[in-house]
Amino acid sequence: MKEFAYGLVYLFCGIFMIVWPLRMLKMIDAFMVFIFFINGTKQLLKAGRHPKVIDIEWGLLSIGFAFFISNHQYFSNGIVRLGTAIYMWMYCVSCLVQFFIDIHTKEGHSLVDLGNGIFCLVIGSYLFFHKNFDVNVLILLFGLYCIALAGRSFLDGWLGIRSDYHWQHKHYLMLPAIVLAFLPGQYIQRLKKQDKTERTDKKTDATTDLRVMVHVGPKGLQKVGHITFAYKDCVYSYGNYDIASSKLNGTMGDGVFFMLPFDVYLKQMLHTEKNSVFEYGIHVNQKQAKWIEHEIEALKQRSKIWLCAIERENGFSHPQDYMNDYPSRLRNATQVQFYKIINGKFKTYWALGDNCAQFTNMVFSKLGSAILNLRGVVSPGAYFVWLEHEFKKSKSPIVYRKIHIAA
Repeated sequence: MKEFAYGLVYLFCGIFMIVWPLRMLKMIDAFMVFIFFINGTKQLLKAGRHPKVIDIEWGLLSIGFAFFISNHQYFSNGIVRLGTAIYMWMYCVSCLVQFFIDIHTKEGHSLVDLGNGIFCLVIGSYLFFHKNFDVNVLILLFGLYCIALAGRSFLDGWLGIRSDYHWQHKHYLMLPAIVLAFLPGQYIQRLKKQDKTERTDKKTDATTDLRVMVHVGPKGLQKVGHITFAYKDCVYSYGNYDIASSKLNGTMGDGVFFMLPFDVYLKQMLHTEKNSVFEYGIHVNQKQAKWIEHEIEALKQRSKIWLCAIERENGFSHPQDYMNDYPSRLRNATQVQFYKIINGKFKTYWALGDNCAQFTNMVFSKLGSAILNLRGVVSPGAYFVWLEHEFKKSKSPIVYRKIHIAA
Protein backbone atom coordinates (compact mmCIF):
# COMPACT_ATOMS: atom_id res chain seq x y z
CA MET A 1 0.00 0.00 0.00
CA LYS A 2 1.05 3.57 -0.60
CA GLU A 3 1.04 4.31 3.15
CA PHE A 4 4.14 2.13 3.58
CA ALA A 5 5.87 3.91 0.69
CA TYR A 6 5.01 7.31 2.18
CA GLY A 7 6.29 6.07 5.53
CA LEU A 8 9.64 5.11 4.03
CA VAL A 9 9.97 8.54 2.40
CA TYR A 10 9.13 10.33 5.67
CA LEU A 11 11.53 8.08 7.58
CA PHE A 12 14.40 8.71 5.15
CA CYS A 13 13.80 12.47 5.23
CA GLY A 14 13.62 12.48 9.03
CA ILE A 15 16.84 10.51 9.47
CA PHE A 16 18.62 12.69 6.92
CA MET A 17 17.58 15.88 8.76
CA ILE A 18 18.67 14.53 12.13
CA VAL A 19 22.00 13.07 10.99
CA TRP A 20 23.02 15.70 8.43
CA PRO A 21 21.26 19.01 9.27
CA LEU A 22 24.01 21.10 7.61
CA ARG A 23 23.70 19.12 4.38
CA MET A 24 19.97 19.70 4.51
CA LEU A 25 20.51 23.46 4.64
CA LYS A 26 22.95 23.27 1.72
CA MET A 27 20.36 21.28 -0.25
CA ILE A 28 17.76 23.96 0.45
CA ASP A 29 20.20 26.60 -0.84
CA ALA A 30 20.89 24.57 -4.00
CA PHE A 31 17.16 23.98 -4.54
CA MET A 32 16.37 27.71 -4.29
CA VAL A 33 19.18 28.56 -6.71
CA PHE A 34 17.84 25.98 -9.18
CA ILE A 35 14.22 27.17 -8.90
CA PHE A 36 15.02 30.88 -9.33
CA PHE A 37 17.46 30.22 -12.19
CA ILE A 38 14.97 28.04 -14.08
CA ASN A 39 12.15 30.53 -13.49
CA GLY A 40 14.31 33.43 -14.70
CA THR A 41 15.34 31.50 -17.80
CA LYS A 42 11.70 30.69 -18.61
CA GLN A 43 10.74 34.36 -18.25
CA LEU A 44 13.53 35.47 -20.60
CA LEU A 45 12.64 32.81 -23.17
CA LYS A 46 9.03 33.93 -22.97
CA ALA A 47 10.16 37.53 -23.53
CA GLY A 48 12.16 36.34 -26.55
CA ARG A 49 9.02 34.97 -28.18
CA HIS A 50 6.66 37.76 -27.09
CA PRO A 51 8.76 40.75 -25.93
CA LYS A 52 7.43 42.32 -22.72
CA VAL A 53 9.39 44.54 -20.37
CA ILE A 54 7.85 42.93 -17.31
CA ASP A 55 8.99 39.44 -18.39
CA ILE A 56 12.53 40.67 -18.97
CA GLU A 57 12.62 42.44 -15.60
CA TRP A 58 11.28 39.43 -13.68
CA GLY A 59 13.62 37.09 -15.57
CA LEU A 60 16.73 39.14 -14.80
CA LEU A 61 15.62 39.65 -11.20
CA SER A 62 15.05 35.93 -10.68
CA ILE A 63 18.42 34.95 -12.17
CA GLY A 64 20.14 37.70 -10.17
CA PHE A 65 18.56 36.39 -6.98
CA ALA A 66 19.77 32.89 -7.85
CA PHE A 67 23.36 34.18 -8.09
CA PHE A 68 22.90 36.13 -4.86
CA ILE A 69 21.89 32.96 -2.99
CA SER A 70 24.74 30.96 -4.50
CA ASN A 71 27.26 33.55 -3.24
CA HIS A 72 25.81 33.71 0.28
CA GLN A 73 26.42 30.41 2.02
CA TYR A 74 23.62 29.22 4.28
CA PHE A 75 21.18 31.81 2.98
CA SER A 76 18.56 29.20 3.79
CA ASN A 77 19.28 29.65 7.52
CA GLY A 78 17.39 32.93 7.52
CA ILE A 79 14.66 31.59 5.25
CA VAL A 80 14.00 28.56 7.47
CA ARG A 81 14.07 30.67 10.64
CA LEU A 82 11.83 33.46 9.31
CA GLY A 83 9.52 31.05 7.50
CA THR A 84 8.98 29.05 10.67
CA ALA A 85 8.41 32.24 12.69
CA ILE A 86 5.79 33.51 10.23
CA TYR A 87 4.05 30.11 10.18
CA MET A 88 3.94 30.09 13.99
CA TRP A 89 2.45 33.58 13.98
CA MET A 90 -0.20 32.51 11.48
CA TYR A 91 -1.09 29.55 13.67
CA CYS A 92 -1.15 31.90 16.66
CA VAL A 93 -3.64 34.19 14.91
CA SER A 94 -5.87 31.26 13.93
CA CYS A 95 -5.96 29.97 17.53
CA LEU A 96 -6.43 33.32 19.28
CA VAL A 97 -9.21 34.44 16.95
CA GLN A 98 -10.92 31.09 17.47
CA PHE A 99 -10.46 31.57 21.24
CA PHE A 100 -12.39 34.83 21.19
CA ILE A 101 -15.05 33.32 18.93
CA ASP A 102 -15.51 30.43 21.37
CA ILE A 103 -15.75 32.87 24.27
CA HIS A 104 -18.41 34.85 22.41
CA THR A 105 -20.43 31.75 21.47
CA LYS A 106 -19.78 30.00 24.81
CA GLU A 107 -18.21 26.98 23.09
CA GLY A 108 -15.67 24.64 24.68
CA HIS A 109 -11.95 24.20 23.97
CA SER A 110 -11.27 27.94 24.28
CA LEU A 111 -8.47 27.43 26.83
CA VAL A 112 -6.77 24.98 24.46
CA ASP A 113 -6.83 27.63 21.73
CA LEU A 114 -5.50 30.24 24.14
CA GLY A 115 -2.63 27.99 25.22
CA ASN A 116 -1.72 27.06 21.65
CA GLY A 117 -1.92 30.68 20.55
CA ILE A 118 0.35 31.98 23.31
CA PHE A 119 2.84 29.15 22.76
CA CYS A 120 3.04 29.87 19.01
CA LEU A 121 3.33 33.62 19.65
CA VAL A 122 6.29 33.11 22.00
CA ILE A 123 8.10 30.65 19.70
CA GLY A 124 7.47 32.72 16.57
CA SER A 125 8.66 35.94 18.24
CA TYR A 126 11.78 34.24 19.61
CA LEU A 127 12.71 32.89 16.17
CA PHE A 128 12.05 36.22 14.47
CA PHE A 129 14.05 38.44 16.81
CA HIS A 130 16.97 36.09 17.60
CA LYS A 131 18.94 36.22 14.38
CA ASN A 132 21.75 34.07 15.83
CA PHE A 133 19.40 31.20 16.63
CA ASP A 134 20.93 27.83 15.68
CA VAL A 135 18.75 26.73 12.77
CA ASN A 136 20.13 23.20 13.12
CA VAL A 137 17.79 22.83 16.09
CA LEU A 138 14.80 23.51 13.80
CA ILE A 139 16.08 21.01 11.26
CA LEU A 140 16.36 18.40 14.01
CA LEU A 141 12.79 19.13 15.11
CA PHE A 142 11.57 18.88 11.52
CA GLY A 143 13.35 15.53 11.34
CA LEU A 144 11.53 14.27 14.42
CA TYR A 145 8.25 15.49 12.89
CA CYS A 146 8.99 13.50 9.72
CA ILE A 147 9.72 10.39 11.77
CA ALA A 148 6.39 10.88 13.56
CA LEU A 149 4.70 11.11 10.15
CA ALA A 150 6.49 7.91 9.13
CA GLY A 151 5.17 6.16 12.23
CA ARG A 152 1.65 7.33 11.45
CA SER A 153 1.94 6.10 7.84
CA PHE A 154 3.24 2.66 8.86
CA LEU A 155 0.49 2.28 11.47
CA ASP A 156 -2.12 3.50 9.01
CA GLY A 157 -0.90 1.04 6.39
CA TRP A 158 -0.93 -1.86 8.83
CA LEU A 159 -4.43 -1.05 10.05
CA GLY A 160 -5.63 -0.68 6.46
CA ILE A 161 -4.79 -4.28 5.52
CA ARG A 162 -6.46 -5.80 8.56
CA SER A 163 -9.75 -7.57 7.88
CA ASP A 164 -11.37 -5.96 10.94
CA TYR A 165 -10.40 -2.40 10.00
CA HIS A 166 -12.88 0.23 11.15
CA TRP A 167 -12.82 3.93 11.89
CA GLN A 168 -11.98 5.00 15.39
CA HIS A 169 -11.43 8.34 17.10
CA LYS A 170 -7.77 9.31 17.10
CA HIS A 171 -5.66 12.32 16.27
CA TYR A 172 -4.49 12.03 12.67
CA LEU A 173 -1.08 13.67 12.22
CA MET A 174 -0.87 15.53 8.90
CA LEU A 175 1.52 17.66 6.93
CA PRO A 176 1.08 21.43 7.53
CA ALA A 177 -2.16 22.86 6.13
CA ILE A 178 -0.27 25.21 3.80
CA VAL A 179 1.36 22.18 2.13
CA LEU A 180 -1.95 20.34 1.66
CA ALA A 181 -4.10 23.29 0.60
CA PHE A 182 -3.39 23.13 -3.14
CA LEU A 183 -3.11 19.34 -3.63
CA PRO A 184 -6.71 18.84 -4.93
CA GLY A 185 -6.15 21.51 -7.59
CA GLN A 186 -2.90 19.90 -8.72
CA TYR A 187 -4.65 16.54 -9.03
CA ILE A 188 -7.39 18.08 -11.17
CA GLN A 189 -4.82 19.73 -13.45
CA ARG A 190 -3.17 16.35 -14.08
CA LEU A 191 -6.52 14.81 -14.99
CA LYS A 192 -7.36 17.70 -17.31
CA LYS A 193 -4.13 17.08 -19.21
CA GLN A 194 -5.42 13.55 -19.79
CA ASP A 195 -8.64 15.02 -21.26
CA LYS A 196 -10.77 13.36 -18.60
CA THR A 197 -14.22 14.72 -17.67
CA GLU A 198 -15.25 12.11 -15.10
CA ARG A 199 -13.76 9.16 -13.31
CA THR A 200 -15.55 6.61 -11.12
CA ASP A 201 -13.99 4.00 -8.83
CA LYS A 202 -16.25 1.66 -6.85
CA LYS A 203 -15.69 -1.01 -4.21
CA THR A 204 -19.35 -2.05 -4.23
CA ASP A 205 -22.60 -1.22 -6.01
CA ALA A 206 -24.37 -0.53 -2.71
CA THR A 207 -26.03 2.88 -2.38
CA THR A 208 -24.99 5.33 0.32
CA ASP A 209 -26.87 8.05 2.18
CA LEU A 210 -23.78 10.13 2.96
CA ARG A 211 -21.53 11.82 0.44
CA VAL A 212 -18.66 14.23 0.99
CA MET A 213 -17.50 16.57 -1.78
CA VAL A 214 -14.22 18.44 -2.07
CA HIS A 215 -14.43 21.30 -4.59
CA VAL A 216 -11.66 22.96 -6.56
CA GLY A 217 -12.19 26.22 -8.45
CA PRO A 218 -10.20 27.83 -11.26
CA LYS A 219 -9.06 31.05 -9.61
CA GLY A 220 -8.35 32.91 -6.37
CA LEU A 221 -9.35 31.28 -3.10
CA GLN A 222 -11.32 28.70 -5.09
CA LYS A 223 -7.98 26.96 -5.73
CA VAL A 224 -7.73 26.29 -1.99
CA GLY A 225 -11.05 24.49 -2.28
CA HIS A 226 -14.29 24.01 -0.43
CA ILE A 227 -15.83 20.96 1.24
CA THR A 228 -19.49 20.05 1.69
CA PHE A 229 -21.51 16.99 2.60
CA ALA A 230 -24.77 15.57 1.31
CA TYR A 231 -27.12 13.41 3.37
CA LYS A 232 -29.97 11.61 1.63
CA ASP A 233 -29.37 13.61 -1.57
CA CYS A 234 -29.52 16.97 0.19
CA VAL A 235 -26.32 19.05 0.14
CA TYR A 236 -25.34 21.11 3.18
CA SER A 237 -22.79 23.82 2.43
CA TYR A 238 -21.39 26.28 4.99
CA GLY A 239 -19.46 29.48 4.46
CA ASN A 240 -19.20 33.24 4.75
CA TYR A 241 -22.02 33.89 2.29
CA ASP A 242 -23.22 37.15 3.88
CA ILE A 243 -20.88 39.70 2.29
CA ALA A 244 -22.24 42.51 4.47
CA SER A 245 -20.88 40.75 7.57
CA SER A 246 -17.47 39.95 6.09
CA LYS A 247 -14.33 41.09 7.89
CA LEU A 248 -10.60 40.60 7.43
CA ASN A 249 -10.83 40.36 3.64
CA GLY A 250 -13.62 37.79 3.75
CA THR A 251 -11.94 35.38 6.16
CA MET A 252 -14.50 36.09 8.90
CA GLY A 253 -18.23 36.75 8.97
CA ASP A 254 -21.62 35.42 9.96
CA GLY A 255 -21.94 31.67 9.50
CA VAL A 256 -24.48 30.79 6.80
CA PHE A 257 -25.39 27.41 5.30
CA PHE A 258 -27.76 26.29 2.59
CA MET A 259 -29.52 23.09 1.55
CA LEU A 260 -29.95 22.00 -2.05
CA PRO A 261 -30.74 18.73 -3.91
CA PHE A 262 -27.52 16.96 -4.83
CA ASP A 263 -28.03 16.79 -8.61
CA VAL A 264 -29.02 20.46 -8.80
CA TYR A 265 -26.04 21.48 -6.70
CA LEU A 266 -23.55 19.39 -8.71
CA LYS A 267 -24.81 20.81 -12.01
CA GLN A 268 -24.44 24.34 -10.67
CA MET A 269 -20.90 23.70 -9.45
CA LEU A 270 -19.68 22.12 -12.68
CA HIS A 271 -21.34 24.28 -15.30
CA THR A 272 -21.86 27.67 -13.66
CA GLU A 273 -19.17 27.93 -10.98
CA LYS A 274 -16.66 25.85 -12.99
CA ASN A 275 -15.69 23.90 -9.88
CA SER A 276 -14.35 20.36 -10.21
CA VAL A 277 -15.66 18.03 -7.51
CA PHE A 278 -14.26 14.96 -5.74
CA GLU A 279 -17.26 12.95 -4.51
CA TYR A 280 -16.87 10.22 -1.88
CA GLY A 281 -19.71 7.87 -0.94
CA ILE A 282 -19.60 6.75 2.69
CA HIS A 283 -21.51 3.84 4.20
CA VAL A 284 -23.34 4.61 7.44
CA ASN A 285 -25.28 2.24 9.68
CA GLN A 286 -28.65 2.99 11.25
CA LYS A 287 -27.15 4.22 14.51
CA GLN A 288 -24.78 6.60 12.73
CA ALA A 289 -27.62 7.81 10.49
CA LYS A 290 -29.66 8.76 13.56
CA TRP A 291 -26.68 10.67 15.00
CA ILE A 292 -26.24 12.58 11.75
CA GLU A 293 -29.93 13.41 11.55
CA HIS A 294 -29.84 14.62 15.14
CA GLU A 295 -26.89 16.95 14.39
CA ILE A 296 -28.60 18.33 11.29
CA GLU A 297 -31.84 18.94 13.15
CA ALA A 298 -29.98 20.64 16.02
CA LEU A 299 -28.26 22.88 13.47
CA LYS A 300 -31.60 23.87 11.94
CA GLN A 301 -33.05 24.60 15.38
CA ARG A 302 -30.40 27.25 16.05
CA SER A 303 -30.67 28.86 12.61
CA LYS A 304 -33.03 31.25 10.90
CA ILE A 305 -33.86 31.94 7.26
CA TRP A 306 -31.49 34.45 5.68
CA LEU A 307 -32.32 36.34 2.50
CA CYS A 308 -29.55 37.09 0.03
CA ALA A 309 -29.32 40.38 -1.88
CA ILE A 310 -31.46 39.38 -4.86
CA GLU A 311 -34.25 38.29 -2.48
CA ARG A 312 -34.07 41.33 -0.18
CA GLU A 313 -34.16 43.73 -3.12
CA ASN A 314 -36.57 41.70 -5.27
CA GLY A 315 -34.09 41.77 -8.13
CA PHE A 316 -35.30 38.71 -10.03
CA SER A 317 -36.47 40.90 -12.92
CA HIS A 318 -32.86 42.02 -13.54
CA PRO A 319 -30.71 39.14 -12.19
CA GLN A 320 -27.73 40.20 -14.30
CA ASP A 321 -27.04 42.94 -11.75
CA TYR A 322 -26.47 40.32 -9.03
CA MET A 323 -24.25 37.87 -10.85
CA ASN A 324 -21.13 38.93 -8.92
CA ASP A 325 -22.79 37.83 -5.68
CA TYR A 326 -22.55 34.04 -5.25
CA PRO A 327 -25.64 33.58 -3.00
CA SER A 328 -27.77 35.66 -5.37
CA ARG A 329 -26.42 33.82 -8.38
CA LEU A 330 -27.21 30.48 -6.76
CA ARG A 331 -30.66 31.63 -5.59
CA ASN A 332 -31.63 32.86 -9.04
CA ALA A 333 -30.61 29.58 -10.67
CA THR A 334 -31.83 27.04 -8.12
CA GLN A 335 -34.38 28.57 -5.70
CA VAL A 336 -32.07 27.60 -2.84
CA GLN A 337 -32.83 28.64 0.75
CA PHE A 338 -30.11 30.04 3.02
CA TYR A 339 -29.97 29.82 6.81
CA LYS A 340 -27.94 31.96 9.21
CA ILE A 341 -26.75 30.28 12.43
CA ILE A 342 -27.80 32.49 15.34
CA ASN A 343 -26.06 30.81 18.30
CA GLY A 344 -23.53 28.17 19.24
CA LYS A 345 -20.74 26.71 17.12
CA PHE A 346 -20.46 28.01 13.55
CA LYS A 347 -22.35 31.21 14.42
CA THR A 348 -19.18 32.97 13.27
CA TYR A 349 -17.33 31.74 10.21
CA TRP A 350 -13.54 31.85 10.54
CA ALA A 351 -11.46 30.65 7.58
CA LEU A 352 -8.61 29.50 9.84
CA GLY A 353 -10.85 27.86 12.43
CA ASP A 354 -14.59 27.21 12.21
CA ASN A 355 -14.65 26.83 8.43
CA CYS A 356 -16.29 24.49 5.92
CA ALA A 357 -13.91 21.65 6.86
CA GLN A 358 -14.82 21.90 10.54
CA PHE A 359 -18.50 22.05 9.52
CA THR A 360 -18.09 18.77 7.63
CA ASN A 361 -16.28 17.32 10.63
CA MET A 362 -19.59 17.71 12.45
CA VAL A 363 -20.68 14.64 10.47
CA PHE A 364 -17.38 12.75 10.59
CA SER A 365 -17.27 13.03 14.35
CA LYS A 366 -20.43 10.89 14.43
CA LEU A 367 -18.83 8.17 12.31
CA GLY A 368 -15.94 7.44 14.67
CA SER A 369 -13.40 8.62 12.10
CA ALA A 370 -9.98 10.10 12.75
CA ILE A 371 -9.94 13.69 13.93
CA LEU A 372 -7.55 15.57 11.68
CA ASN A 373 -7.11 18.50 14.04
CA LEU A 374 -9.98 20.19 15.79
CA ARG A 375 -7.79 23.15 16.73
CA GLY A 376 -5.92 25.39 14.32
CA VAL A 377 -6.17 25.34 10.54
CA VAL A 378 -7.92 22.45 8.78
CA SER A 379 -8.16 22.94 5.03
CA PRO A 380 -10.29 21.06 2.49
CA GLY A 381 -6.95 19.82 1.14
CA ALA A 382 -6.27 18.04 4.43
CA TYR A 383 -9.60 16.24 4.18
CA PHE A 384 -8.90 15.44 0.53
CA VAL A 385 -5.65 13.66 1.44
CA TRP A 386 -7.32 11.76 4.27
CA LEU A 387 -10.31 10.75 2.11
CA GLU A 388 -7.98 9.54 -0.64
CA HIS A 389 -6.01 7.41 1.83
CA GLU A 390 -9.18 5.97 3.34
CA PHE A 391 -10.77 5.17 -0.02
CA LYS A 392 -7.77 3.03 -0.98
CA LYS A 393 -8.29 0.82 2.08
CA SER A 394 -10.49 -2.09 1.07
CA LYS A 395 -12.34 -2.24 4.41
CA SER A 396 -12.91 1.48 4.98
CA PRO A 397 -16.50 2.85 4.97
CA ILE A 398 -15.73 4.92 1.83
CA VAL A 399 -17.28 2.70 -0.84
CA TYR A 400 -16.78 4.79 -3.97
CA ARG A 401 -15.05 7.83 -5.37
CA LYS A 402 -16.25 9.85 -8.33
CA ILE A 403 -14.32 12.77 -9.81
CA HIS A 404 -16.31 15.37 -11.77
CA ILE A 405 -14.10 17.67 -13.83
CA ALA A 406 -15.46 21.07 -14.83
CA ALA A 407 -15.26 21.99 -18.49
